[in-house]
Amino acid sequence: MSGNRRNQSNPYMNDRDRYNNEKPKKTGMNMKKVFVISLCAVLVVVGVSGGVIYKLGHDLYSNMNYVADEEVNTVETLPEHVIEQMEEETDPDGLTGTKVSADELDSIHDRMSSLANRKTVSDEDVYNVLLVGVDRQDQTWNGNSDSMILVSVDKEHDRVSMVSLMRDTYVDIPGIGYRKLNHAYAAGAGPLLCETVTSNYKIEVDRYIAVDYWSLVDIINTLGGVSLEITAAEAEVMNGYIDDMCKRQLNLDPSEHFVPYSGGYIYCDGVQAVAYARNRMVGNSDYQRTERQRYLLQQLLAEVKQMSVAQMTEKMRSILGYVTTNIPETEIWSMLSEFPDMLQYEIDTDRIPYDNMYDVIDVNGQGMLVPDWEATIEKMHEFIYGEEE
Repeated sequence: MSGNRRNQSNPYMNDRDRYNNEKPKKTGMNMKKVFVISLCAVLVVVGVSGGVIYKLGHDLYSNMNYVADEEVNTVETLPEHVIEQMEEETDPDGLTGTKVSADELDSIHDRMSSLANRKTVSDEDVYNVLLVGVDRQDQTWNGNSDSMILVSVDKEHDRVSMVSLMRDTYVDIPGIGYRKLNHAYAAGAGPLLCETVTSNYKIEVDRYIAVDYWSLVDIINTLGGVSLEITAAEAEVMNGYIDDMCKRQLNLDPSEHFVPYSGGYIYCDGVQAVAYARNRMVGNSDYQRTERQRYLLQQLLAEVKQMSVAQMTEKMRSILGYVTTNIPETEIWSMLSEFPDMLQYEIDTDRIPYDNMYDVIDVNGQGMLVPDWEATIEKMHEFIYGEEE
């Protein structure tokens, strides 16, 4: 009986041995199957979510007024009525400069021309886009670029720099000649302005985002307004702009938008905020106006930071319809994906011409700001790219 039990147990032991021998093989096959199935599941999820993200991004981009560079209207000679509109906005303090002789002006041009061989700086980790605030009375021309802020996003150092380029800066506009910087946008809109900034400031700028003052009113209202600290002197001038804007362009009752003459922290609607940004009659004329514009932009970003992703997306659907740009959809994708992180970047601001680094000259009765270009370019590059550049 014991022998039979041993003989009967052998088949059992052989089966168990075979089972144990085959188990690792089956487990390996199962692990492969699990891996393949899991990978397919991940790809499906990524594909579906990617499709959703693509649709969302594409829908947002379709709301934007994209204009290819070759489609922009460029003129070498501006119509008379446009020149009148450009020149009628003279500084209240009277930006008058030192009269220079023809020889002295030629000397200035020679110094500017000597920069032609200087290297134009670019960095794959720094994205430069020019924000343009346009002022015009009608749609018959490109408009006057009264506000120009070069925004440089440094993804390596988690930093954003905003540099205001003053409109009265004397520059060499490609194909046009020596004019004020804001003449570039009037003659060739965003592409010519970007080319002008690149050639004069020696920093690679290919992209721009432009919005006129009237659209900016709607953008700020869409965001729900913005909190600004306003002095009593600024409030008085703001109310003058508000009265003019409401009656002349917006067909609104100005009394509904006036700010308290005492100033203080005021939560401004679009009309009030734009009136604040246009103010150049308090403080140091256009120099301080550029400071107000950068402050407004920072305060708007602070408002956006408080929003959820869903809220941002909903606001973007409306806002993008008010802007004009040459940023292609492929670049918008990258910007949208990184935008939440960018909102946390450190922000530094500045203005060009720098204090004590420019002269004011008179050219045909117009005050022109002439920077010390060599020193200005060095300081600007260091500010945006760091000491190494």
